[in-house]
Amino acid sequence: MAGSDLSRQAIHLIETGKARPSAAVLELIAQRTGRPLSSFLRKQPDDSSGARSIQVKELEWLCLDRRYEEAAAMAASLLGETLPLRAQVDTHFYLGQALVQLSRPVEAYPHLEAACAGAEQLQDPWLAVECLDWEAGALYVMEDQRALSVAEDALRRCRELSPPLPRTEARILEHIASIHVRNHTTDTAISYYEAAIEAAGSVRDLSRLARTYHGLSIAFQERGQLDRASEFAHKALSLYALEEDHVLTGRAENELGLLLMRQGEMIRAEALFLSALAHFDAAKAERVRSHVLLSLGELYLLTGDLVRSAEFIDAARVLAERLSESLALATAHQLRGQLHARLGADSQADQEFQAGLTLLQQSGTVDRLAQAHAEYAHALETRGDHEQASRQWRLAAELALPRLTRGKARTG
Repeated sequence: MAGSDLSRQAIHLIETGKARPSAAVLELIAQRTGRPLSSFLRKQPDDSSGARSIQVKELEWLCLDRRYEEAAAMAASLLGETLPLRAQVDTHFYLGQALVQLSRPVEAYPHLEAACAGAEQLQDPWLAVECLDWEAGALYVMEDQRALSVAEDALRRCRELSPPLPRTEARILEHIASIHVRNHTTDTAISYYEAAIEAAGSVRDLSRLARTYHGLSIAFQERGQLDRASEFAHKALSLYALEEDHVLTGRAENELGLLLMRQGEMIRAEALFLSALAHFDAAKAERVRSHVLLSLGELYLLTGDLVRSAEFIDAARVLAERLSESLALATAHQLRGQLHARLGADSQADQEFQAGLTLLQQSGTVDRLAQAHAEYAHALETRGDHEQASRQWRLAAELALPRLTRGKARTG
């Protein structure tokens, strides 16, 4: 049915009543099913959500069909006109959604805030929940610690809706789980993923299922259950390939590469990291790219190629600083600390480790902070400074991380 004109996901959304096709798409469906156009139209139009312009309906379709560049351009043009409140709110919402998908969360956030305020003015709690969820998504990509509280607010409001929205609840639960994965609160993440699967019931959204598998792969890697982690990583990668999403495919390849690196399969890991970079380049996406650069920097550090390691770590640091990606920047400082330690530059190593610790303290990611103290302690022990190493180990222990020596996986 989709052919080369549409995505299969778009057809699925129309079939399940989650999306309305534009007139052109509806004509295409009518032609391919051999049925008259009139058989697809309601006898009485549903005006419960208020009047929307044809242009705003087309904007909604562009987002559903993942044509985000077109959606962003169209929405920006619409906002230059005088619009009824409903059309204005919807346009802000779809523009924010498109910009998040284009890895432009800083630009997206004000539009999502405006859409949320408009939804409150329209007394539309369903749209308000959607806006909050996308706000949390933008904050997550920005590595902003407010992401979790906004997502939890979206979940609370979603559960108060009548009639309920189980699919929206499942999506928000999956997003909260992803935030916990990034923060390395692994057990909590797994419980949220399980809740998301339960909330979705028998209906499975392939893209959400892929993200769930992706997150579970990272969580089980944190637990040290590498076989299960590898199984989920391969499942996620297969589904991302079906969705033809370059950014998500690149992220999944990065995680699978980290897993292989931990297992000592450096050649395969390097190939996956380089492929991940190619996917980010194809999508013209800068966000999260720093994490792949860090993966390559860590790989070359482990294999003793310190010159190439420094090149990739520094490239990641510059990008993370420009995009204000605090977690990536903290990791860059940690890796630079390890690199200087390997070179015997103890003073520079101390500066880099301390810079990373400061960033993690500011971010409030307790588990990551504990791991950073442990990494610094290991470097101090290697140089023979057992007194300072003992202090770092004590700080790590006080943060109560039971998985302290199991390593780390970066989610981005």
